[in-house]
Amino acid sequence: MDIPKISAHLRDHHYCHRRDYGALIGVEPGQEQSFRAYWANLVRDEAFKAYTHRERRILRYRLLPSRQLQLDRNTAFTSPVTYAVNYRQGVNHLSYCEDGFIEHPLMQKLLATDLAVIAPHLGEQAYTIDIHQFRVCADGQSSSPTTSGIHQDGLDWVFMHFIGQSNTVPVVSEVFTSPAEQSRVFNLAMEAFLETIVINDRGLYHRASDVRPHADAAPAWRDVLLVSLRGVPTDEEAQPA
Repeated sequence: MDIPKISAHLRDHHYCHRRDYGALIGVEPGQEQSFRAYWANLVRDEAFKAYTHRERRILRYRLLPSRQLQLDRNTAFTSPVTYAVNYRQGVNHLSYCEDGFIEHPLMQKLLATDLAVIAPHLGEQAYTIDIHQFRVCADGQSSSPTTSGIHQDGLDWVFMHFIGQSNTVPVVSEVFTSPAEQSRVFNLAMEAFLETIVINDRGLYHRASDVRPHADAAPAWRDVLLVSLRGVPTDEEAQPA
């Protein structure tokens, strides 16, 4: 499936799953290994420490109405929504992604592909692009939640790119048309590098199951990269990024 067909599928169904998304990007020899390596140096998300063991870094851009990208080094992240779980609400001061990750050819190609896919669905205003490296970990017989139940994130579009996992019971990603369990329209455990789910966060809901060790004696972890877009209201466009 090429980029125009993915865009058309999003128009008709408001979500799309592609196991072969990496083929659109053109991963060259050695790039997968060097890209994955950046997940080994993430930082514990202290705001969610009471709820789950999650490590992360953030990379931010401003997509201007001209469709030029501006790097945004602001690490103070505030979610547009409140989650019904035990976490520290308000501003979350995150660690920024490493320069080598930002400049990695695969990161640059991945972002360009995501923007090409979503371009037909964007308005003329500016957008914030938040890119999150996530690793969810679990040890022994414990489990760590991956998401806050069936939820929306207060965004326009979210790309969920699978990076890798170790010693995990399959983590199932689900898409719903409402917060109700019976509204599920998709469920699947992603396994391939850069396997991707794209979702219209304004119209649909999503959830992923917990990270649980397959073998109790070894730690478990699951890595993903989220690329999200949120339209910037006109009164925010006048403010510096």
